[in-house]
Amino acid sequence: MSAVAPISVKAKFADATASLASRLQSQGHAMSDVEQRKYNPVTHGFADGIYMRTVKLPADQVLVGKVHKKAHPFFLLKGTMQVLTEHGVEELTAPYSGITPAGTQRIVYTNTECEFVTVHATELTDPDAIEEELTAENFESPELAKLLEV
Repeated sequence: MSAVAPISVKAKFADATASLASRLQSQGHAMSDVEQRKYNPVTHGFADGIYMRTVKLPADQVLVGKVHKKAHPFFLLKGTMQVLTEHGVEELTAPYSGITPAGTQRIVYTNTECEFVTVHATELTDPDAIEEELTAENFESPELAKLLEV
C-alpha cells in the first residue's frame, strides 16, 4: 500500500470512498466511530515527538477509517485483513508494514483477529487532540484541498 497514486485518482477515489463509507455505516454494515471505540481496544504510546496507536480488531468486522491529513507508517502485527485502496482491494497478512498516504481513507474487512499499529509524528500527548490534528471529518476539509486537486 505504499505506492502513491496520481492526484486525480486520489480525488476520484476520495469521492467513491466517502459515498461507500456513508452507505455502509447508515445501513449498519460498518461500525460507527462510537462502536469502534467500544469494541476495539486501543492503546496509546508516546516517545520524543512520536505517537503510536495500537488497536486490536476482532475477526469479521467492516471498519471505515478516518480521512488522513498526513502520511504515516502502519504495521499489521497479527492477522489478515482486506483493505480497499485507490489501487483496489489488497489483502494484507501479518507481518506487514506500509505507508498510509495523506488524503486517503480506508475501508477494512478483518478476515481474522488483527493487531494494527500506526505511528505519527506529533508533539501532542492527548489522543483526542492528536486525532483532530491528524484526521479530517471528511474530504471537504480545507487541509485536504491541495492533496486532492485534479
